[in-house]
Amino acid sequence: MLRYLNIPLLATAFAVPNAHALDSAPAAFLNKLRSFAGANARDCGFVRLVDDHAAAVACARDATSAGKAYALAIQFQGVDSLVWQGAARDEHGKLWVLYYDSDPAGGGATPTLSAVPCQEIRFEVQGGDVIDCQPISGAR
Repeated sequence: MLRYLNIPLLATAFAVPNAHALDSAPAAFLNKLRSFAGANARDCGFVRLVDDHAAAVACARDATSAGKAYALAIQFQGVDSLVWQGAARDEHGKLWVLYYDSDPAGGGATPTLSAVPCQEIRFEVQGGDVIDCQPISGAR
């Protein structure tokens, strides 16, 4: 059974004792992802670097087919930092992809968070980029 995003539950989901700090998605990233998806969105998962993302991708595909809102995030290894990609669909069908990089320039740079509105989101289970956004023309 799919769970729906629960703000208090998500806040505690990443506060597991002895969890490595880099394994959890940053609060700003999660908050933005939740705000795009909406309060009743399906929680398709927040997949750490070491975990398989196939179930999260299947959840997002199923939600899209059913016309439902969803949110998912997947952690990747960047060149010199950990990065997160997220995808969100709201109840009206609007799509966004979010990107978070903990150290974009290396050597202690300020983290970056960006969001791109999409015409379409495609998911790839294998390969580099799992979340592929076809941007809306002229949108930033």
